[in-house]
Amino acid sequence: MKHQLTLFLALACAFPGFARGQAMFLDQPQDMTITSGQPVFFALSVTTAFTRVDQAYRGVHPDTSDPLHDDALLNVGQVIQFKPGQVFQTTSYWLRICDDFGCSDSNTFTITVEGEDIDPTTAAFGETTDLGEMWVRSDWLGDFNISFFPWIFHAQHLWMFAFDESTPDNIFLFDLASAGWFYTSSTLYPNLFAFDRNSWVFYFAGTSGPRDFVDLQTQEFFTIP
Repeated sequence: MKHQLTLFLALACAFPGFARGQAMFLDQPQDMTITSGQPVFFALSVTTAFTRVDQAYRGVHPDTSDPLHDDALLNVGQVIQFKPGQVFQTTSYWLRICDDFGCSDSNTFTITVEGEDIDPTTAAFGETTDLGEMWVRSDWLGDFNISFFPWIFHAQHLWMFAFDESTPDNIFLFDLASAGWFYTSSTLYPNLFAFDRNSWVFYFAGTSGPRDFVDLQTQEFFTIP
């Protein structure tokens, strides 16, 4: 009992929120260096808490403008696991845990990428905006999910496969619904070359289930699921 009381007093002095039950970090995340595309994972000890909510952010504390997806920080009892997935660019992060008694923030830490490369999604489609949950928005192609890249799940086209070494200037896409290949680019789209027709086609952007097209050679209107 004496040793337990001593430990409690030591923790209470080191972490002022501990005595009132507030969730606290018992250790802090550290800077790390990885190779491009390496998955990141580490665990941190925290105090026992009630109704705890965890959130990870990109950027420097206390900037909350760029939260990571919910699965990036997992609550496992008295441990939280940070797992943002593959990291391709040097990025700073910080973490927040909250319970019924308040919130505690970690320090800012930086994951430095050696031999930093452009991530493959950017290489294929150009710059995109992160929408969360692995969804991104391209100014020219629209919204799609990159969880299984080089397969993408497009909001209208559904499953498509981006051919290796594609770039925004020359991109080949396999369309699963039609089992056919398209060629396009950021400046040509929504014009696509349909290899199964050996013709250029125009996609009526926003149409889905089915998607509406016109064959620019024959002037035939047609649909694809």
